[in-house]
Amino acid sequence: SEPDFSKKKAGPDIVKQRLADRSFKNLKEIAKNYDENEIPKLRYSVKGLLNTNLVNFKLIFDSDYLSQRELEEVVNSINEDGSYAYYKESLLHKYFYGKELKLLEDLSDLLKSKGRGSSLLLSKNEKNLDFLLNLSQIFKLQLEENGSYVKKGKTLRPELKLEGDLNGIEITLKEEDYPIYQGGEKDCRWTVIENTVHKIDFYDFDKLPTSFMIPEQHQGEFLFEILPTLEKNLKLERSAELEGFELIKESPSIDLNLDYRQQKISCQLEVEFAGETYSNTELLGLDTEQNIYKRDSENPKLWYGRDNKALAEVINFLEDYNFKVKPEHFIIKDNNEIQEFITDGMTHIPEDWNVERSESFDQIEIKEVKLEPIIEIDDSEGINWFDFSISYNLGGKTYSRQELQQLISYNKKGEAYVKLENHYYILESGAQEEKIEQMLKDAEAQAEGYRAPYHNLLYYKNLVEKSGINFRGNKVFNELEAEISGLNVVKEREIPVEVKGKLRDYQKNGYNWLRFLHKYRFGGILADDMGLGKTLQMLTLLKSLEPEKAALVLCPRTLIYNWQEEAAKFFDDLKTLVYYGTPAEREAMRGDFNQYDLIISSYSTIARDVEDLNAENIIFSFAILDEAQHIKNHRTKRAKAVKNIQAETRLALTGTPLENSVEELWSIFDFLMPGYLGNYSYFKQNFLNPINKNNEQEKMRELKERVAPFILRRRKGDVLKELPEKIVNIHPVSMTQLQEDSYQAVLEEVRGELEQTVEDQGFNRSRINVLAALTKLRQICNHPSLVLGEEGRAHNSGKLEALRELISDALSGGHKIIVFSQFVKMLKLIRADFEQQGINYLYLDGSTRKRMEKVREFNSNPEVEVFLISLKAGGVGLNLTAADMVVHVDPWWNPMVERQATDRAHRLGQENRVMVYKLITRGTVEEKMLKLQQRKQNLFDNIIENNVNPIKAISWEDIQDLLSY
Repeated sequence: SEPDFSKKKAGPDIVKQRLADRSFKNLKEIAKNYDENEIPKLRYSVKGLLNTNLVNFKLIFDSDYLSQRELEEVVNSINEDGSYAYYKESLLHKYFYGKELKLLEDLSDLLKSKGRGSSLLLSKNEKNLDFLLNLSQIFKLQLEENGSYVKKGKTLRPELKLEGDLNGIEITLKEEDYPIYQGGEKDCRWTVIENTVHKIDFYDFDKLPTSFMIPEQHQGEFLFEILPTLEKNLKLERSAELEGFELIKESPSIDLNLDYRQQKISCQLEVEFAGETYSNTELLGLDTEQNIYKRDSENPKLWYGRDNKALAEVINFLEDYNFKVKPEHFIIKDNNEIQEFITDGMTHIPEDWNVERSESFDQIEIKEVKLEPIIEIDDSEGINWFDFSISYNLGGKTYSRQELQQLISYNKKGEAYVKLENHYYILESGAQEEKIEQMLKDAEAQAEGYRAPYHNLLYYKNLVEKSGINFRGNKVFNELEAEISGLNVVKEREIPVEVKGKLRDYQKNGYNWLRFLHKYRFGGILADDMGLGKTLQMLTLLKSLEPEKAALVLCPRTLIYNWQEEAAKFFDDLKTLVYYGTPAEREAMRGDFNQYDLIISSYSTIARDVEDLNAENIIFSFAILDEAQHIKNHRTKRAKAVKNIQAETRLALTGTPLENSVEELWSIFDFLMPGYLGNYSYFKQNFLNPINKNNEQEKMRELKERVAPFILRRRKGDVLKELPEKIVNIHPVSMTQLQEDSYQAVLEEVRGELEQTVEDQGFNRSRINVLAALTKLRQICNHPSLVLGEEGRAHNSGKLEALRELISDALSGGHKIIVFSQFVKMLKLIRADFEQQGINYLYLDGSTRKRMEKVREFNSNPEVEVFLISLKAGGVGLNLTAADMVVHVDPWWNPMVERQATDRAHRLGQENRVMVYKLITRGTVEEKMLKLQQRKQNLFDNIIENNVNPIKAISWEDIQDLLSY
């Protein structure tokens, strides 16, 4: 049966169990002690420690564990030489372990021979003596002579006796009250006191002379140098004649005279010592290594000694500060050494020296000065450059930077200084000088100043304003300064009448800034957040200037018609041309460029045609890059082509925070103002690698200072008060060619079928058929595969491409987005596209469970960027206030449904302004329905208010218009 662990045993059984546990624990402890303390298998005794007649120590072995034969084998194996090493090792390992095994292995390496029986003879040397003493500490070692056990004592040192006086001395060993035993070697001596063995250290006594005489000239050296040294290391007993001597050290009196003549420091030294005087070069003949001692003429026990340390200080002082020897004095004439002596040497003169300084010496002045540069821009008439000079006031005079640099020397500390007459100015390199160095990185030295690219003017202004540098501008600079405060343009320009009441304040500021850049021939980046109207600000600039040459806007293909429609919306007299189509069509268009105000094209088109444009010498008034991050990779054919466009002014638009990519920033500036950030090799060495690889914040700060004047970025939060709560953007989209072909084929088919149905049944009874036909066309607008199935998957979709571009820009700007579609199939296509791009999203349609968990995750998890929602499943009842952007992939005629969906984000609790984007496919039922809504706005609003289906507002004539080619 199985043991029962459920109950504790009672009564006497518990007592027995506890007794058994205790006794077993004791047994374990005993076993552990046996193992740790290791009982030896041999007994050891030694003969010869007390017997001077024996030439060897005799180590005798006995054992209760081994038989006599086994013991003999062990002793013989220990005595064997190296040729029997394997046999020896195996035999020792057979019988022994632990400390005893190690001891016997050590023994086998010693100088020894076989004795009678189970014994070994060990030579009487220090190594074997140490072995025996070590053995006595590990195991018991018995003295054979008296049966007691050996103990190891501390090493003893006998005392030496010095007999005699300074005329003759004998050294003997002081007689000790213990016997001294001598081994076969001089270094092997020991004594045994009460069974304790002490080694004896005679500290090379045999090398000391037993008697010697001391020459009179060295008696002081013996008394006060040699004898104290011996006493530190030996036990000495002096005779009475060698006791009671006294030494008085005499310090020198030092006079130092300093003078400054003919750009040289001269030094005259006079040292009085023991009644004798030494001047200048005489000092160099004194031996400061050899101490001099003199006996007092009256008291033989009193001696005088020269303080060589104090004397050596004088010599070292001269050497440390590089004084050169002249017959009558010592001199320093090197400017660095003069400066070091004044700043450092004077503070290290000992207090007990007598120092006299001449009036001219006291006129030497060394002081730190902070350079305060004066920058003056010349009235030069350069087109792409300007000249400027830098000067400094120093010592009551003005020096150009070039003149000052010729005067600068460096002391041993690496400090820059300038010597003017008797004055040494140590130049303190402050923040202002750092800014000057920054400025000169891009400047070219001229005969009397510097020349810099014209676009550096604003950067220089920004630098000097922050650092407080004295800056004197020319006429152009003074005009510029009057127009800008810090980086804020203060001069307001006339706004075109068409948008006078439509521009928000921040848009007016943006427009004024663009006008400012244009006036001073600067390039720049308008980097406002998405939805803040960058396109409108740029169009306002073009309209206000009305340049003679056409302006060129480059943008992604999906935004081409957005520019055209924005231009038509705000400035209907602004003539625009979409430069797009076949090579032949584009060639024909180029001849008409001068008839248009604005040419709109895609990056890919211009990349193909830039050589033709340049060959035809087409120069644009403006080259404007929309979504300028498309040239972020400067190595691409696209970026290289775009930078070859000929234009009088270059500008860029982007909603992407440029600080996220240093390399991208260089590429865009290489388009705007080539050379402003240097060539790529220079930029990589000076900014890219230090920032990206070494995280050098100073370099990042410098780069920001350089680009800040040419980037205007307003975030939505900065201009929140100026924005409506909801900003609705119509985002026109073009179909791909295959998509357009599919659309036209389906349009022809449904148009014919619908006309027949209406003719047979009448329009009112055919509304369902109308709705089905329009739905089919709307699906084609989204993606051909929604209608054609697998056959349509091979086709691309302009709307999907535009959505991809829109989402990418929004995510780079830190936005959180809801994407609505009425068609679940379209949502799934978008989902697949997101997965391919690695976008972190959530998905919700009618089949989704745990809807509220997804809502909570979207609102609380910053890593979830996009929420894909079916309009029918999530258009009402959800609170998604974490989003600040809503995209309607397929807007339709029922604004109420769209409004309800948009309100998932734009509702109570929303702290941001919500941007709404409606993707409208150009030339399709989507665009025509939008125009129909605008024409019948009042009718649609009335129907929606009365909760009537909007299709009721549409007549058969409206439908025919929607289905027109």
